[in-house]
Amino acid sequence: MANPKPSPRILNRSFDRSASPIYLVNLDFEITYANPACGQWCETDLEQVVGVQCIFSSQASNATQNKINGLCPPPSHFEPQGPTSSAPRSFTAFTINENNQTSWKLAWTFPLNDADKNPLGLLVFCDPNTSQSPPEPQTESANLLPESLHTQLAELHAQSNHKHSLESMVGSSSFSRQCLKRVTAAIQCDADLLITGPPGCGKEHFARVIHTARSPERHIDLLTIHCTIADQKLIQQRIDEIPRSEKNSHSQTWLLLLDVDRLEPPAQHELLRFLQLPEFPFRTISTSTLSQNELTTVGHFSSELADQLSIMVIDIPPLSERMEDIPLLSQALLERDNNHRKKQLTGFADETLQLFFEFNWPENIDQLNRTIQLAARNATSTLIHPKDLPDEFQQSLKAMRIGTAKETKINLDEFLKQVEEELIARAMKEAKGNKSKAASLLGISRPKLLRRLHSFTDQSKAAPPQTSPTDEIDSSAFEELE
Repeated sequence: MANPKPSPRILNRSFDRSASPIYLVNLDFEITYANPACGQWCETDLEQVVGVQCIFSSQASNATQNKINGLCPPPSHFEPQGPTSSAPRSFTAFTINENNQTSWKLAWTFPLNDADKNPLGLLVFCDPNTSQSPPEPQTESANLLPESLHTQLAELHAQSNHKHSLESMVGSSSFSRQCLKRVTAAIQCDADLLITGPPGCGKEHFARVIHTARSPERHIDLLTIHCTIADQKLIQQRIDEIPRSEKNSHSQTWLLLLDVDRLEPPAQHELLRFLQLPEFPFRTISTSTLSQNELTTVGHFSSELADQLSIMVIDIPPLSERMEDIPLLSQALLERDNNHRKKQLTGFADETLQLFFEFNWPENIDQLNRTIQLAARNATSTLIHPKDLPDEFQQSLKAMRIGTAKETKINLDEFLKQVEEELIARAMKEAKGNKSKAASLLGISRPKLLRRLHSFTDQSKAAPPQTSPTDEIDSSAFEELE
């Protein structure tokens, strides 16, 4: 007699006694069960884990959700492998403790089905051994796989020690590393800051990240002025609001000047007057399409105001100059929206990333973000494939390919000469060396054909030997010309 199948209660007791973290994730990405070992690894009560939705995102809005997100299997693991395949798949799970330290575990997912073989979710088993660093990809190409990019992002967020969004700054380029250092320095000091870069590169995002990181400890308000529409009167009105907020001794005010290079001269004069008043000791963060040097040399902008605003400077290059950041940057933007979209996505097919590398992104990060959002709506699987990319991107890429194609210069005389030689060679071959017949085939007189053959002979003697259509002409064809 066959042994009866173990009941769910017996399985639960077995899982509860296991030293390996074990948990269940349903099709809505909710954790429906977690054993005590899983709670210990996450350093949290099971009540804060079970019943909570995990999201395939490397960063969350709070510490508890951040821990749970690290348990989330890649969304591609929820897709059927095939009609007969039920083999487990592996991924790297992680959790982040209160000190922002990350521990990693190799995990396996097993698909769960009901009696009618309809999918129910995934059973996840984790290796009980922990590691303080994510596993290294075995090959360079594996470094671009979505799961690998996901763990790289988690590690970057943990190392940054920032509790705010970093999507525009992630990457492997030297710029990204230097930029994170500059942002950290800007957060820790009160110097007036100028952020420069081309449109769409994320200047305002950088400014708000710095404010958000500093605000919790200092209760800092942020007063925003759009300099493209600001005149002298608006500058006066907006800055007059600052003393009222400063009456609360527990708060400060920072002034965010967006597109300060577009500020008209009268408004520049009014702003500089306020900045030089000792009773207004507030910090300014300015964004500009012009660089610091361009601001100080351009005729319509006050060099004194430019110097006042740029005690500290962060220069952001165009996306086309930091293309090595594309994979991590794209993955970060995709995962950020996983927090808000109903369908979670894993990442990008390799062919999609290759198209991203080829494109020059004239509108920078804004254009990349817009392309990813539209492609995510079109995606029919958990990976974004080239066919999912929006028409706007596809057409722009085609136009770019045509525009960057090498120009071909045609020497008309040389081209016609080569055509003539080719036709004469064919006619002589067809006529088996008979010049009268060859001339008739070409529709020209015999003397005219002889003159053509003579000119070809003179040119071949003057030029270095090379293969040409006339090489096929028998030398006897020129006997009458000697």
